[in-house]
Amino acid sequence: MPEQEPVVDADSWNAAVLDLFGGGWTFAQVGPRRHDDWLHDVTTVMALKAEDPRRWASLNYAPEVDENRSGTNSPFFPWSPEETGKSLHEIGAESAGRLLIALKGDLYQAANIPDFEQRKATLFRSSRTILSRFGAGSRFFTNAVEAHRNPDADLLNPDTEWDCLSVYTTDCGLVALSDTEIGVFWAFWED
Repeated sequence: MPEQEPVVDADSWNAAVLDLFGGGWTFAQVGPRRHDDWLHDVTTVMALKAEDPRRWASLNYAPEVDENRSGTNSPFFPWSPEETGKSLHEIGAESAGRLLIALKGDLYQAANIPDFEQRKATLFRSSRTILSRFGAGSRFFTNAVEAHRNPDADLLNPDTEWDCLSVYTTDCGLVALSDTEIGVFWAFWED
């Protein structure tokens, strides 16, 4: 029997976001979708210029550095929508769900999450809760180069490179897109 889609409300959203992004150097923000070209909206969310339309929890635990490298106090470079789009590759919902979990692990590997096997069911439930907010017709994008070649890549423990969008040494993330909202979920690594 397939798992039932979780009901997402402010409490379940908050719990899921904290479960997957509450530790480490992470970023989880949602903003409204206002443009046909969603890349305008994703750059707005990345620049910290959008508020969650539902006023639900968001997190910005990007590493602190001595200088404001982006010039915007955002963890992301202020790329144009076109530049951002060149680094994002569409993936399927299953790949997106696995990637959300991988972002919790060191070097974006679920295998590096402490007690992963014992926590696996809970982590997957949190991932499904987050993605369910965006609905059945949602689309997903990542900066994982593997997704350019294979939109159904298994990104739970990816062996790939990343088209970095942040000011840090490396980063990996997921953009979730519905007709009305856009979510940006990211993890960072700084030497």
